Amino acid sequence: MQWLNDIIKKVTDLLPRVVIIAPDELGVRLLPGLHDGITVQELTPGWWFEWPVFIKIETVRCKTQVKDLRPQSVWTADRRDLTISGAIRYRVRSARKVLLEVWDYDQNIQAVALGIIQQHVREHNLIDLDTQTIEAEVLKEVRKASEGWGLYIERVYITDIGATYNVRLLDNVPR
Repeated sequence: MQWLNDIIKKVTDLLPRVVIIAPDELGVRLLPGLHDGITVQELTPGWWFEWPVFIKIETVRCKTQVKDLRPQSVWTADRRDLTISGAIRYRVRSARKVLLEVWDYDQNIQAVALGIIQQHVREHNLIDLDTQTIEAEVLKEVRKASEGWGLYIERVYITDIGATYNVRLLDNVPR
């Protein structure tokens, strides 16, 4: 009887269905175009029809998100060793750009923010660093770097900063 269940499932997969886009989501509908490949239509919350053979609907959450930025070891311009970590708060503005023009926007925004934080700290002496300045500069640069990704960067936080002493052990060293 499994074969009958498989046939029923394949047939029902071809029938049109209603897709509900929740109030905290945005979506895109991909339609085959006659002359220009695939037509993309941005969707707002509500009820939408999807016909699996011809139409595909993708959704993304558009609520504000806060992502933790892992701690990283950085040298300042005056060769002081620091460990710095932070967080970034953002939200999705355009489902089309987030879903179709950026691969894994969540990881990309974290990597970009970490790189910009490191670059900012490397360009300043320890005495000149303060968290408010770092947050403001990094926010400005992350917004510029993520332009066109369909995101709005709301805030950057420096959650931890401190002087460290790094010791790196080599595996090949005899003990």
